[in-house]
Amino acid sequence: MPHVLGLEIPNILPSGNARAAGRLIWFTAIFVIMTVGAIIVMRRPKQSAEPATWAATILGALGVWVWLTLAYAIIPHEWLTFAGKPPLNWGKDTFILRENGLVPFEINREALAHAVVSGMYVGMLVLNVTLFVMWQKRKVAEPATDAADDDGAASATGGPLSRLRRRTSAYGRPVTTSEAT
Repeated sequence: MPHVLGLEIPNILPSGNARAAGRLIWFTAIFVIMTVGAIIVMRRPKQSAEPATWAATILGALGVWVWLTLAYAIIPHEWLTFAGKPPLNWGKDTFILRENGLVPFEINREALAHAVVSGMYVGMLVLNVTLFVMWQKRKVAEPATDAADDDGAASATGGPLSRLRRRTSAYGRPVTTSEAT
């Protein structure tokens, strides 16, 4: 049991293979929770067309950094650690395929563990690009408009075409001008 600040932290995983793969299981669970949370956030449209605040962008960058660190560093490392130790013992001394009359080479289980990590990297890259594209293409919520302007009826400010004369900035805010009357 690890001691942190004099406290004993119990390992709540059952004994056996699950306990040996404990960190791999926990980090994978955190990664899946973060991915599902990101997908849920991306499915909702943005509240406005205004740019994000500084604090929101820093928190988003921190979340992406943690996600990328889990995807490309921690989870593959924990898999290689789990595969090289008991109960799997996928080392250079155990083989999947031995040299024989048909096959002029040998493949050990350590090579299989590294091939699994390579597959993880490819899968994470595909997921990474997919999430970035989803983030860039998310929808913006439509601003609430008056019912009188939507049906084209004459409004008190100048007729049915007054909504076409209304000017907005690049951020969706109304532009105020001083018109001489």
